Amino acid sequence: MRTRCLPVAVCSLPSRQSQPPPVRTNKQFEEHSEKGFHVHPPAEATASEYPHATRIPLRSNPHLPPLPPWSTVPPPAAPPAAPPPCTEHRAREPPEPVFRLADIPGKGKGLLATRPFRRGALLFSEAPLFTQPPAPTNSSILAALAARTRDEQRDFFLLANAHRRAKSVLPALGVFETNALPCGADADAGPAARGLFLAAARLNHSCAPNVAHAWDAPARALRLRALAPVPAGAELCLNYADVLGTRAERRAALGFECRCAVCALEGAAQAESDARRAAVRRLFDEVGRCANEPTLGMRKVAIALRLLREEGLVHYRASFCFDAFQFCVLVSDFAHAKAWARQAWEEACCTTGPDSAAARTFKMHWANPRSHRLAGTLPRMTLSGPE
Repeated sequence: MRTRCLPVAVCSLPSRQSQPPPVRTNKQFEEHSEKGFHVHPPAEATASEYPHATRIPLRSNPHLPPLPPWSTVPPPAAPPAAPPPCTEHRAREPPEPVFRLADIPGKGKGLLATRPFRRGALLFSEAPLFTQPPAPTNSSILAALAARTRDEQRDFFLLANAHRRAKSVLPALGVFETNALPCGADADAGPAARGLFLAAARLNHSCAPNVAHAWDAPARALRLRALAPVPAGAELCLNYADVLGTRAERRAALGFECRCAVCALEGAAQAESDARRAAVRRLFDEVGRCANEPTLGMRKVAIALRLLREEGLVHYRASFCFDAFQFCVLVSDFAHAKAWARQAWEEACCTTGPDSAAARTFKMHWANPRSHRLAGTLPRMTLSGPE
């Protein structure tokens, strides 16, 4: 996620007292007994003090049947017996995997989706097998591998090694350099650490990727999300290098010949794709220099977003939307600024997730665009919102 900030030249309640309960007097006991109530005198009282206490039997109505003696009253029914404990424990079925490893023609191994995914859906999360500092050595990688299981060590050495022909690069280092992904700062490995992820390492490259990865520092895991709707059976692909520029420039940066659908274009279609991607890369630089010309900057943002849609690219959309937001707050067009901030937040949720730092920043400005430090810097003007 590439974002930038455009440079600008310019009363307590009373306590409730508890009252003692009223005390029933002996006179009240006598009045109730005269009215025919059955009264139980205190245990310490004598018969002479309460003459009426034994005068009225419990059942004095002749129309009611006599009470049965206590000996004939059936005992209460016993509670039902508890069911016998279950001795069969049904095993919980593991969740269905979201991908499967398969042979991809011309690419070797790759991952295929086992079910459809919507745009922005979390595909899976993966913790690193181990992490390394920015400049690892073959010895440091072997030391990290020694703490893993034999199966994990075997899976590591089964990964691709783009440095196999380089005699100066030992096998462990070659595998790591080929498959490592950035995972932010690490307490042990230091800043800008990289990690080895056994599942994510199986994702092949595409110049029109349908998967984005982002490091979740609190969870210490790599989150992979769908950049576009993914049907079941489709290959899941990342981008190993910047997807802007011409096909020749992309191949030079990758170090191998990409065989994705974009690179397979020929003739006029391939030339048009190269022109669109090169234009987006140029516009990314030009928009940053339009801080004092918000109208021109907005026109360039609109062109860049149209070209990105035509190429099916998502990665740069959030950045261009945030540029448009900053142009709007510069001229106090806060209504359109809110719309652009929301658009940037939606794009960031697709690429880095709703809990990422970029998504939280965009959501904050969506809620209150006036909080941006550039708000009202230039004369008031009305610009435009997203399409």
